[in-house]
Amino acid sequence: MSHTAIVTEPNAIRNYLLQHRLPLYFSKPVLAHVETYMTAATAKGFRGKVTDLAEYSDCHRTTLGHFLAEGVWDETVLQNKVKTESFRQILETSRRTAEPLFVIHDDTIAQKTKPSSQARFPMEQAGFHHSHLLGRVVWGHQVQATVLGCSDLSLIHSIDLYDKTFTHPDGTVYTKIDRVCDMAQTLPLPPHGGYCLVDSWFICPRVIDAYAAAGYQVIGALKTNRILYPQGIRISIQDFARHIRKEDVRLVTVNGSSYWMYRYEGALNGIDNAVVLLCWPKQAFGEPKALRAFCCTDISLETETIALYYAKRWPIEIFFRQSKNNLGFDTYQVRSTKAFIRLWILLAWTHLYCTVGLGYTCPFGDGLRSVRKQVQRDRLQFVYESAQKGISFQAICERFKIA
Repeated sequence: MSHTAIVTEPNAIRNYLLQHRLPLYFSKPVLAHVETYMTAATAKGFRGKVTDLAEYSDCHRTTLGHFLAEGVWDETVLQNKVKTESFRQILETSRRTAEPLFVIHDDTIAQKTKPSSQARFPMEQAGFHHSHLLGRVVWGHQVQATVLGCSDLSLIHSIDLYDKTFTHPDGTVYTKIDRVCDMAQTLPLPPHGGYCLVDSWFICPRVIDAYAAAGYQVIGALKTNRILYPQGIRISIQDFARHIRKEDVRLVTVNGSSYWMYRYEGALNGIDNAVVLLCWPKQAFGEPKALRAFCCTDISLETETIALYYAKRWPIEIFFRQSKNNLGFDTYQVRSTKAFIRLWILLAWTHLYCTVGLGYTCPFGDGLRSVRKQVQRDRLQFVYESAQKGISFQAICERFKIA
């Protein structure tokens, strides 16, 4: 049985693999399987399952399962290609537009069904994690991701499993903060300034110092119990907010929405000097449950600019939603750690292809629709050329596994 995808030669996906010189690193069968994944993942209804891949390959699903779980190929080559290409594209955009570069960190949970206690081969590395989105504990894989952004362009940079059992050589746990700090050491110097955008979990001296050393400022959310020191008085943000009057705030519009904002500049727990913005929606000033707080280490930024920059963190939430809805990030069923990590790397590679691999940059949704049309054209061309060569209708049906 040949290792080919059910598409005609040449095609745009294969050309993209050649453009990045992947034949130098992978054998022809491996390249064919990578192409199969990209073709299947961009189809409607893709769930990240091996049976989905088999529909676009003339290989049996067990062969594709072996490729993911035990295949002899170095997935870090593809992972490094994603990182290198995302860096290149974002740096090029920053130089062209003279706009700052944004490094966005967040985590999510790839939710799974908890296996029976009698299950012989449960999914590896899965466990209980608190889902902020659902507000409850769920079973699955906890994932840390990084997205790079500049101007209107946002690209996936990395997807990593958060393993609570992984430790440093001295036995201490390797935390999410450790991973974010290590990421800072790999970043290039931003040509027109750079900002790390995070949630409240990562606003700490270690992260701030790590990114300062790399040439980046940090902007992130704060919990309202965080301690401030206005005029040397120790007080939490939520308590401090009770003393803020309407004449102390100003109305700021960000992306079409208006907020009342109070600007504090000074010390907070663990940080010597930073800007803290206390924000309420326009119709909810003074309501404790509506209060939100944000921190920025760049005290030279205007209040509106800080709010606008933090809003650029939204693309990572969009990436999670798109990956779960379209690329099977929530529905894959491979069991081994190696298999699902390889799936994540292939997912990131496919997402990158849909945004910058078509000869132009575009939002993922637009690129996905373009790729789907191209795949359908390739399949129709395959049928047409087969008919021209006198291949029987039955043979074509067998090739498409609909005989």
